[in-house]
Amino acid sequence: MQPRIEYPARFDADGPDFESSTMNLSIVQAHEDPEDSSVDMTSSDGGNGIVNILIVDDEPRNLTVLETVLDSPRYRVIRAESADQALLALLRHDFAVLILDVQMPGTTGFELAQMIKERKKTSEVPIIFLTAYYNEDQHVIEGYDSGAVDYLLKPINPAILRSKVSVLAELFLKQRQLEDANRALSAEVAERRLVQQQLSELNETLEQRVLDRTEAHKQAEQQIRLLMNEVNHRSKNLLSVVTAIAQQTAASSPREFVKKFSSRVQALAVNHDLLVKSQWRSIDAFELISGQLAHFGDLVGKRILFDGPPIRMSSAAAQSIGMVVHELSTNTVKYGALSGAEGRIEIAWEIDGNRAEPVFSIRWAERDGPPICAPTHRGFGTTVVTKMVEMSLDGQTVLDYSSTGLIWLFACPLKNVLEGLPI
Repeated sequence: MQPRIEYPARFDADGPDFESSTMNLSIVQAHEDPEDSSVDMTSSDGGNGIVNILIVDDEPRNLTVLETVLDSPRYRVIRAESADQALLALLRHDFAVLILDVQMPGTTGFELAQMIKERKKTSEVPIIFLTAYYNEDQHVIEGYDSGAVDYLLKPINPAILRSKVSVLAELFLKQRQLEDANRALSAEVAERRLVQQQLSELNETLEQRVLDRTEAHKQAEQQIRLLMNEVNHRSKNLLSVVTAIAQQTAASSPREFVKKFSSRVQALAVNHDLLVKSQWRSIDAFELISGQLAHFGDLVGKRILFDGPPIRMSSAAAQSIGMVVHELSTNTVKYGALSGAEGRIEIAWEIDGNRAEPVFSIRWAERDGPPICAPTHRGFGTTVVTKMVEMSLDGQTVLDYSSTGLIWLFACPLKNVLEGLPI
């Protein structure tokens, strides 16, 4: 049998009672730091698979029997013959399970359990009640209401008690392992954050050095141009790769998909050239529309008319609206105004500054073309001219398949179109 750990039978001259036990619990709580989990003078050796078990009974012979039943290298059994001794043990040790006798002089097991549950540090410790007298249903219910996880009647079956304690001890060890893992993970996260902070500081230092060196050289502007040209070159190579991938993956698909996809990539390339030309700052709306319609040649200015106030669009707005113009122009050649000899297109944009928040709007209207009707299904082109531009610029679109010709209208807050310029 393992060495017996006992505590003084009394804390004062009058002997233990409920009032003195409550006072002792208050003293314990008053001296504990609610954030400090290291108050215990001797904690459970959970790291080696050994756990503490507290047995509380006013009859020493009963404690001896429990020690015999729970004799195991895995357990460190600690005795207490009163509520005061139990509270002192709880202050000094961590326990995997508490085994309490219900009928004790002064403070009953139910009352002791309630005090234990009121203490933050011990509120989650599982309690098993043992009793030879309180065997009525109301007593059992009272035991569970006091915070017990089990209620056993004497004489107890040693195998059952050992089995229940074994489960609770295993849960205690698993919890300890989880806490250790969480602490290790927290330490690793803290270390990685520190490394990330150091890398961020190093990057800031390197960026400042680059900026200082750029400002110190007379050829800074030329270096920026070279850099932008390099970005342009690499981006075009990337677009070529995307086109090649589309052609390869579309081997079992209609050729029309490859044609449409390649055409859209080319539209992005036009926008990209305009952005590089403006050093990725902004693009004039007139220049953007002209670039997307340049392949119509002489039709621009005759059958294709567009006009609007001067406005420089952000790169994001240029990409989205440029793709819309490309899709609409591709569609009009096949089915719309430019599929015949008389049709024409009018493109106009404007800024409404009379609202609380200025609004930018752009309109594509087709005239004198063949009769059209709404498509029976929505393809990718429809998504480009509606949902994609709406999501990109937080605006709204209207797509009207009028008998006189297709009409597309888009409106959004002006600030979403500008490149960080004051309104």
